[in-house]
Amino acid sequence: MRPQNLTSIQSLRGIAALAVCLAHLHAVEAKFGGSALLGNWALSGFAGVDLFFVISGFVMVWVTRADQGHVRTLPRFWLARSLRIYPLWWLVLTAVVVVWLIQPGWVYASHLTDPDILRSYLLLPAKELPLHAVGWTLIHEIWFYVVFGLLLTAPKWILPFLLLAWGVLVSGAAMLMPSPADPFFSLVRHPLTLEFILGALVGIAASKGQFPAPLLMLRGGAFIIILAIASSLDNPLAAFEGEWSRVFYFGIPSALMIWGVVGIEKDGYKSPQWSQSLGNWSYALYLIHVPVFVGVGRLAAPVAQTGLLDNIVLLIVALAGAILAAYCLHIGFERPIGKLAHRLLERLATNKPA
Repeated sequence: MRPQNLTSIQSLRGIAALAVCLAHLHAVEAKFGGSALLGNWALSGFAGVDLFFVISGFVMVWVTRADQGHVRTLPRFWLARSLRIYPLWWLVLTAVVVVWLIQPGWVYASHLTDPDILRSYLLLPAKELPLHAVGWTLIHEIWFYVVFGLLLTAPKWILPFLLLAWGVLVSGAAMLMPSPADPFFSLVRHPLTLEFILGALVGIAASKGQFPAPLLMLRGGAFIIILAIASSLDNPLAAFEGEWSRVFYFGIPSALMIWGVVGIEKDGYKSPQWSQSLGNWSYALYLIHVPVFVGVGRLAAPVAQTGLLDNIVLLIVALAGAILAAYCLHIGFERPIGKLAHRLLERLATNKPA
C-alpha cells in the first residue's frame, strides 16, 4: 500500500526553502545593495537547512515502511534516491561550472583553493565546499541515504534501536573527534546526522499513529526556534557555527514541529495550496536561488546603492526571480525526470524475483 501524501510536510519544505532564501538575500543585499534593509536576524533563515534534514529523515521512514526488512528493495531505494537528487543537481551545477569557467570569482570567491569538480558532481566529501556551495547539505543527505538504505534490510521492529545505536555512535565519534582533517571522517561523525535520525524516529512514531498533543508540539517547537533566534540576534551565525548548538536549537524543535504538524493533519488540517506548490518546487528553489540572487544583484548593483527603496525592489525581484526559475525547473525538468524515474522503478518492482 502506498503511503499517504502529507500536505503539511510539503508546506514545511516550502517554508524551509524560503527561510534559506531569506538568509542568502541578506548576503546579496549586503554585497550589492548599499544600505541594508534586512538585518542580521535574517541569517537565522539558515535554520531551514535543519528543518530540511529532519524532514528527510521523516520522509524516508514514511515512504519505506512497506519495504522494511526486504533486502531486494535496497538497490531500488538507492536508485530512487539517486534519481531524486542527482539529475537536477547536475543541471544546475553545470550552469554554475559554465559561469566559473568564464568568471571564477563570481562563483567560488570563498574557496581557498580550486574546487574539486568531480567531487562536486558526485557529491562526495572534500576539504573544500562543492563548487555550488549549497551542495554541502546534499552530501549529508547522500550519506544518510547510504546508511539508512542498509538499515532498511533489517526487520521493522529493530529499526528504532538501530537508529538509536547510530545516533549514539555519531555522538561518541563527534566528541572523540571534534575536528578531523579527513573530510569523510568529518562527515561520518558530524552531529547534523542526528537531525536525520530524529526525523526518522518521528516518522516511526507517526507511522504507528502516535501523536501525543500534536498542537502543543507544533507550538512548542516553533517557540523554541523563535527563542533561539531572539537570543542570538547579536550574532545569529553563532548558533550555526557550533555543530551541537544547531542540533539543539533547531534540529530538536524541528522534529517537534514535524511531529505536531503531521498530527494535526491527521485530525483534519489541510495546508494551503500555495504552500504545497512551493513545497513541490522547494528542491529546485534550494538549488537555483543563489545563482539567481547573484545574477540579479550584479545587474542591479549600479542602481541599487542610493536608498532603501532600491533595496526593496532588489529583494522582491531577486526572490520572485528565484521562485519563477524554480517553477520552470520543476515543470520543465524535475517533474518529467520524476515521471521517468517512477516508470523505471515500477518496472523494476514488477520484474522483481518471486
